[in-house]
Amino acid sequence: MNLYKNFTIGAALTSVAAITLLSPSAIAFTITPTDNTQILLDALLGTTTGLSNFSIDVKGNSEAMGLFENDPFGLGAGIVLSTGRVSEIPGENTRDGGIVADLFNMPNDLSTAFLKNESTPDSVSMQISFDTDQTASKLFFQYVFGSEEFVEFGGSQYNDTFELLLNGTNLAKLSDGQAVTINNLVPKPTGPFHPDYINNPAGPSTLTKLDGFTRMLTFEGLLLQNARNTLTINIQDVGDDQLDSAVFLKGKSFGTALAPDPEKVPEPGLAIASLVVGGLILRKGRKSSNRSRD
Repeated sequence: MNLYKNFTIGAALTSVAAITLLSPSAIAFTITPTDNTQILLDALLGTTTGLSNFSIDVKGNSEAMGLFENDPFGLGAGIVLSTGRVSEIPGENTRDGGIVADLFNMPNDLSTAFLKNESTPDSVSMQISFDTDQTASKLFFQYVFGSEEFVEFGGSQYNDTFELLLNGTNLAKLSDGQAVTINNLVPKPTGPFHPDYINNPAGPSTLTKLDGFTRMLTFEGLLLQNARNTLTINIQDVGDDQLDSAVFLKGKSFGTALAPDPEKVPEPGLAIASLVVGGLILRKGRKSSNRSRD
């Protein structure tokens, strides 16, 4: 028997600034699934002076990775890795923790379970290895992390993991140096939230089903010169196999020089700030016998 339990938050978010990007370039947000490693690598590589002999290995479901274009995050184009089907990420966000409704038997927007086993979390890992010479000192790229876990499971054990490991050291960092995690971005569902977090509440003008995401972040790491270096990107569900998370890597930004600043988005006058006023009861249903809230 399927078990459901409402998750109720006694106080709503007092002031959540949710940015909906309505620039023309964001309207045609598309994702094309592919597990072709050469296509993924070619889409990511930018200025690679001092780097050579690239190899790439990807582990995970073929539907959990692909190429994106015209995203609503300001990256433009690139590759995406997810714990769910990447093809389902674009589109209107129709369900989130801010809906005042009984969500029994109503599925979440993004809740793929590839393995059909809640005790076995979905995951994707991408490993890129390359040689460096004496001129290559730093590695850069730009990215956005998003999740369906926001905001109602912030501060819980369902803290989907995300790592950017350069030679074994995790350099997925927020602007204040904290690790990029759901709990660091949203310590508790009622706020306050990290400045790098952007809420994406359900509504007809939304362009992605993710309930929240970071602003564009920059990865920067010191390379081992005259040596073989390895970057490993891991993303995994935690606690169960539900509610997907994703990382978007800006195309042509992986390299030894910081990519040019992206175009400003949203365009002036096209950003909508959405405010959630205190006093509402947030309620969310989860299909799980394990995700009970005491």
